[in-house]
Amino acid sequence: MMGKNKPNPPLTEIAAPIQKYWDREYDDEENLFDTEKYGLGEDSDLYLYRIRKFRAYRTELGLVRARTANFTVNDIVNDMIDLRQRHPHAGYLRMKRELRARGKEVKRSVKLSRAVIQEYMHRYEPDLVRRRIRRRLKRRRFWAAGVNDVWCLDQHDKLKRYGLALHICMVLTHFTGKFKWLRVWWTNSNPRLIFGYYLDRVKKDGYIPLVTQSDPVPESFCIAKGHSFIRQSLDSQLQGTLQHRYMKEKNNLPPEIAWSGLRRDCVPGLEDILANPHVDYSCDNPLQYNVFKWVAIPWFQSELDAYAKLHNSTKRRAQRNKILPHGPPDDIEEHPHRYKRSGL
Repeated sequence: MMGKNKPNPPLTEIAAPIQKYWDREYDDEENLFDTEKYGLGEDSDLYLYRIRKFRAYRTELGLVRARTANFTVNDIVNDMIDLRQRHPHAGYLRMKRELRARGKEVKRSVKLSRAVIQEYMHRYEPDLVRRRIRRRLKRRRFWAAGVNDVWCLDQHDKLKRYGLALHICMVLTHFTGKFKWLRVWWTNSNPRLIFGYYLDRVKKDGYIPLVTQSDPVPESFCIAKGHSFIRQSLDSQLQGTLQHRYMKEKNNLPPEIAWSGLRRDCVPGLEDILANPHVDYSCDNPLQYNVFKWVAIPWFQSELDAYAKLHNSTKRRAQRNKILPHGPPDDIEEHPHRYKRSGL
């Protein structure tokens, strides 16, 4: 069939991929309008994918770009006030992502330019702006061979005063930066529990990394032994080897970076809720403490899931001095060849 005589694809067939890549902040011409990326290559002989029709479909789905929406500071005041209760210290980029996620919750487009958020913060939050400008950053190196080369694990104990303990797994900050899991429970010191997180993720993904990595702590012993056993079962040449890295203090960098972002963007608002005088219980009282865990842990886990989902579907910040793929972690992991990387 001649190209100019082909019909447009029905919206029902491409609505899901349009929404998927919209959530990952892809542009129309450069990224979204790509039949191979959409997984529609098999239908390329049946339909003609016109960019104008594609944009019309996107608008019909309520996915309006920032320039078209033309939001002003007054349009986002109520949303910002609400989000500030949960993210009191988040910066420009973080609030832009949260507004994008909020748009999906309220079924409307809240995609706006960074300049609008900057104007809001300089107008209503000058003290927060000055505080963030004073920060000083340190540059460190982390080496990895490719996607799924290393899974980096770590635990976070700073919320144990509330009876909550966090555990995280990241996949290569220098490649995908994806959260494999971000879990909360009343303990993170049980090696079998941590290994259970690992097995749950392996069952979901259907593959394992080459190497796991953690601090030299007893909590990681089961993962070190279990992962090494699985690798040795798949490759007989690895018999007698340990497929786990124990890193010295402060050298397990990816989770440390993740905890820093979590403490800055997500945890302060949750801590304010837990520190509320009405949330009054005693860890020494078994009844009060167990009721608290029954109520707080599912709620806290839902907040962490939302944070991880937003992180995994958001483009990395471009840095010209570093050789990094700048796409969303989910997309880098699914299609590493598009970023001139390979999956291992």
